[in-house]
Amino acid sequence: MNKYNFALSFFVTRIFFSGTIYSLMFNTSSKDSIISFLLGTIIGIICIIIINKIKFNKNNIFLRLVIYLLFLIMAFSSFENFATSFMLTKTPKIIVIMPIIILSLYTALKSNITLKKASFIFINLSIISFLITMFLLSKYVTMSNMLPLFTNSINNIIKSSFTFGVLSSFPNILLKEENIPLKKHITYYLISSFINIVIGILTLGALTPAVAKIYSFPEYMVLKRIKFLEFIENIENIAVSVWYFDYFIFITLCFKRIINIIKNKTVSIMLIILTALLVSFYLINNYIYTIFIYHNFQYIIYILFILLILSGFIKSNEKYK
Repeated sequence: MNKYNFALSFFVTRIFFSGTIYSLMFNTSSKDSIISFLLGTIIGIICIIIINKIKFNKNNIFLRLVIYLLFLIMAFSSFENFATSFMLTKTPKIIVIMPIIILSLYTALKSNITLKKASFIFINLSIISFLITMFLLSKYVTMSNMLPLFTNSINNIIKSSFTFGVLSSFPNILLKEENIPLKKHITYYLISSFINIVIGILTLGALTPAVAKIYSFPEYMVLKRIKFLEFIENIENIAVSVWYFDYFIFITLCFKRIINIIKNKTVSIMLIILTALLVSFYLINNYIYTIFIYHNFQYIIYILFILLILSGFIKSNEKYK
């Protein structure tokens, strides 16, 4: 196992769980999200195989740029929404987002090994945090909150499964240029998915499905219940600090891919900053657009994924002829 590639895959697989995947799944399939977690992992593996087979060529340069910019919009939106809702409630949004943009840009302009070494350090901290959180949260889990299963329609379970499978796997398109062998990539995805599934089950079991549906960040709300040694409270802010690693690695990777496509650092930086300003001053401040992106993001991803597959297929046919 390549520890650096595993770390990168771990972070890109996790990125859309906070504020999107868990919330969408709990609202769609409630208790049956447990079933969707398993079915979604199978769908995710299929998507990883497809991603491994997709060819990057002249036909899909613009499409890839659109995908990476969409990734940035979602990452910026989720990061700002979480930070200004729970951590820095009175801080201007642009002040919240600028530090991570500057740090990510600085890292993106460095060599690949810089990002890989950082991701390896961060993944160790993330896994330690996960193990501690799992231990502390397990006593709050009630089986009755997760049973009985199959209380939702098959359509909802399937829809929720695709939400998990596609949204967790598609960001791995950022690792296409790392040339990760397929079997290893599937292994990385399975390990990352296992951790995300455990977090989802603990969240559902501790909050109850009805409560989990209310919040955009249900996995954060469940952490607020944790007390260490029964008197140390508010440790959820320490536990979720590792989420910033997810955003940092993901945003930096997006920056790197955009710079590689445009091949002009100045133009790339301007485009990135404009995207951040769009999110900070327009999308986040317009509730209608925020809700639209939240509810339709998965469908936009489905369409882009299909278009990306077709673009590679068309090129391969031309070459065959």
